[in-house]
Amino acid sequence: MQVAVRKMGNRIKSAPVWNELTRLVILGTCFMAGALGGFLFSDWSGDTPELFDHLYQYFQATGIGGSVEPSLWSSIWDLTRWPLAAFLLGSTALGAFGIPVLLGMRSFLLSYAAAMLVRLFGLPGMAVSLAAFGVTALVSIPVLFVVAADAFRQSLGRLSGERSLAWSQRTQTLSPCAGLLVLAVALQQTLMPALLTAVCARLFTT
Repeated sequence: MQVAVRKMGNRIKSAPVWNELTRLVILGTCFMAGALGGFLFSDWSGDTPELFDHLYQYFQATGIGGSVEPSLWSSIWDLTRWPLAAFLLGSTALGAFGIPVLLGMRSFLLSYAAAMLVRLFGLPGMAVSLAAFGVTALVSIPVLFVVAADAFRQSLGRLSGERSLAWSQRTQTLSPCAGLLVLAVALQQTLMPALLTAVCARLFTT
């Protein structure tokens, strides 16, 4: 037992020497595993005719002019909570485990929602998922990876007492993320509703 614990400790202590590519591979693997899990879980959840009817009616209403624009605060919370959580986890050693799990959770939820729409509606569901999630995901997911990679490095360093990067160095990496998150919020408030309305009008009202 003591030998096993000693080996585990040695592995953890060696983690901070992983190079940037290795850390990205670990985070990317967790993200892909979460996406695969969401896809598989959507298939195991079974047929849900009530959900189909509810969503079909919603998409029909959206296609004939129903409002789909989310509130500003809802968009801000939806798009900033994941990178914010990764940033906060990076301030502790727990982030060495929590940040990969966080990425897996994010991809699981995104994949599950998209896969459910495709399973229920086929190609129209794919178009809806791309309109609803794809626009902001193209911006918010890379931002999440940048913040998570920086936080992951900080957490791994804390496991062995490695000196953290100076805040000025981290700011150079993270400051563009704030601007991109503002862009993602703007897209969710403007372009996403317009695309979703157009897709629903084309596929669910004809």
